Amino acid sequence: MRRQIHTIGVCMLLLLAIGPTRNAWACPFCGPPQSRLSERLAKNDVAVVAEWLEASQAKNATDGSTRFRVIERIRGPEGKLVFAKGDRITLPREWRAEARQHCLLFGRKEEELLWETPVPLSDEAYQYVLKAPAIDEPVGKRLEYYLGHLESSDSLIAMDALAEFAVVPYADVATLAKKLPREKLRGWLADEQTVPHRLGLYGMMLGLCGMEKDAETLRARIETPNPGYPFGLDGVAFGYLLLTKSDGLDILDEIKLRPTKTNSTELASLMAAMRVMWTDGGDRIPRERLRRSMRLLLDHPEAAEKAITDLARWEDWSIQDRLMSLYGADGFDDRHTRQAIAGYFLAATKAESATTKLQARANLDKLRQRDPAIVKNAERFIRGE
Repeated sequence: MRRQIHTIGVCMLLLLAIGPTRNAWACPFCGPPQSRLSERLAKNDVAVVAEWLEASQAKNATDGSTRFRVIERIRGPEGKLVFAKGDRITLPREWRAEARQHCLLFGRKEEELLWETPVPLSDEAYQYVLKAPAIDEPVGKRLEYYLGHLESSDSLIAMDALAEFAVVPYADVATLAKKLPREKLRGWLADEQTVPHRLGLYGMMLGLCGMEKDAETLRARIETPNPGYPFGLDGVAFGYLLLTKSDGLDILDEIKLRPTKTNSTELASLMAAMRVMWTDGGDRIPRERLRRSMRLLLDHPEAAEKAITDLARWEDWSIQDRLMSLYGADGFDDRHTRQAIAGYFLAATKAESATTKLQARANLDKLRQRDPAIVKNAERFIRGE
């Protein structure tokens, strides 16, 4: 299908046109934040490491129980909720495990103490939990600890360490640049066994700590992304741009952004990399240079909608005539692209330049005559109706 890039309605479009597109607190290339052990420790009243003793068989949904022996208390207030080594805990439901299996138990005090589903722990995970820095420790100290566990052979550890990176902004990861394991990152990026959704973070990290030859490693992965969905291409491209700056963007223009054969998922990933370069790249690439590359996406019908939104947010008012020529043209006549164009002109009416405002208002008047419903919906949203 032509429209593989996820589309957005006019309301969201207009929000994006006048504000940032991503949460400032989230790592831009780590995927959606996942549940973290440190977060669960902070929100629950009690956390203990305990060993599984026995479970009674459940006859129905309300029967059954599971008994544990406390090995170590991780968290718990004073008083009734303190559990000492050797104390017994009974969960009012059946939960099976191997004898003496270590588990992490989280509980919160409501009318009674409610226990979450136990988290089985290997010996390695047990030590990982015990040594992990508290959630209120400085972010640099926390990330340095989790950095050493990103590729743990224990899946619980590896996923939790990645989740810790997923909730911090790029700027916090950037502070680790001198401590990032360059050789390991190169190996992880080259290893076909690396979990695909980690590649974006690793590509970004290699860009932060890499050398000239690492840029070639990243370029090779950009030119030959994973078949199917190019997992991590956004972070890999961003890492490449960190190392190569405008020269690298020139190359991306030639090998990916201009060619019509570049598929929509690759284009979406490269656009994401440019967005983060705009917000977090400092002066590595001049802003007008980034705008120039984003304008190339207007030649790709499947990417034009989001490119228009980005260019509005980047206050690139040079494309008004181009957008009027695209409006309703073959390949650009779907509702979402037309909404993006209307949203762009509404944003342009708020520009500082009087000439820009005048042109945008004239273009909106033309669109009202051609497609009044699109403009009306956009204006209603602006008024908060």
